This record gives sequence, C-alpha cells and structure tokens, in this order.
Amino acid sequence: MNREKFELLSVEEMRLKYGLTAENRTYDCLNPKNIPECLRHLIHFAELWGVNDDLIRDDMVRKASPDAIDDLKSVIEAHEDLLDEWLAGPEALSPQPSKEYLAFSAMRMTADFA
Repeated sequence: MNREKFELLSVEEMRLKYGLTAENRTYDCLNPKNIPECLRHLIHFAELWGVNDDLIRDDMVRKASPDAIDDLKSVIEAHEDLLDEWLAGPEALSPQPSKEYLAFSAMRMTADFA
C-alpha cells in the first residue's frame, strides 16, 4: 500500500508556508495570437486577474478596492457571450489548453467569486 505523507493546513497556514499571496503571484504575458480577436482588448484584465491558484485569487479579491472589483465585474458582464463562445468551445476539451485560455477562465472565476 502506498503511504504518502499528507498534511492538513488551514488556508492561512498554507498562505504562510507556501507564499500563496497576492504579493507573491506571478504575471504571465499573454500572446494575443492565442486569444480571439474580439477579446484581445481584455488582455490586461486577464494578465492581472487571471490567476489559476484559488488561494492567491482569493487573496487578490480580499485586497482589491471595491472599484477594481466593480470594474472587473462590469468587463466580464459586458463580454459574457463572447467569453462563453470561446471558453465553452473546442479548447475546453483540450488536455493542454493555452495559458491564455486558462488566464481568461481564471479571470472569469475571479469575477464570479468577487
């Protein structure tokens, strides 16, 4: 029997131990060629808010200003149909979606969570 070692930590303990905070997040430059043309003007939002780690994303939302959150939600709402078309399209079935696809998906999750 495989006896792997697991540890049970609270969210705050994980943040402290692994540095999973808004301040420690990484930034990816997204390639416009991998994003539908009609959504390319949202790249800066996806680069800022498109964080795939749940704990970091949560920390970012907790530390963001209400105006920044409102701005993100407005952008997502205004582009809901275009985002649906891309994010529910063929790349959704890909075993290795692009970092651009993942960033836009995470950006949407951030808006939903906020």
